[in-house]
Amino acid sequence: MNDEEHKRMEHFGRLKPPEFSGVKSEDAQDFIDRDELRRQFEQLRQEGMSVTQYEMRFSELDRYAIWLVPTERERISRFIDGLKYGLHFIMTREIPSGVRFDEVVDISRRLEQVHSQEREERQAKRPRSSGVVSSALSGGHSHQGPPL
Repeated sequence: MNDEEHKRMEHFGRLKPPEFSGVKSEDAQDFIDRDELRRQFEQLRQEGMSVTQYEMRFSELDRYAIWLVPTERERISRFIDGLKYGLHFIMTREIPSGVRFDEVVDISRRLEQVHSQEREERQAKRPRSSGVVSSALSGGHSHQGPPL
């Protein structure tokens, strides 16, 4: 067994996977549940979650699909692939090789925070109008302006 395979086996052993004896029905149910959790991991995307929520769910589920992310680099790649488009785009371009998973998560959180602050600043700078144009300007008729 080479060093990489040995590291994978150690990592897998630390996850304490259940043993399937084939005798107890709950063993079979546990494996069915693990299969569903593996599918959830494969389909996991950040979508409406914060980076923190996404990372927590990712870390809960990745143990059920250890063969999909056997190395730190593959785990990082899959995490980045599930991020929202803007974060995914930046992270794919900017992350140096050799970075650890926890560093990728921290960078993603900081980028998310910067994007959130920028969005709030843009919204604060928007002119606040009631959407009703003066009746003098519209020939005596009032109407709604386009949505901002």
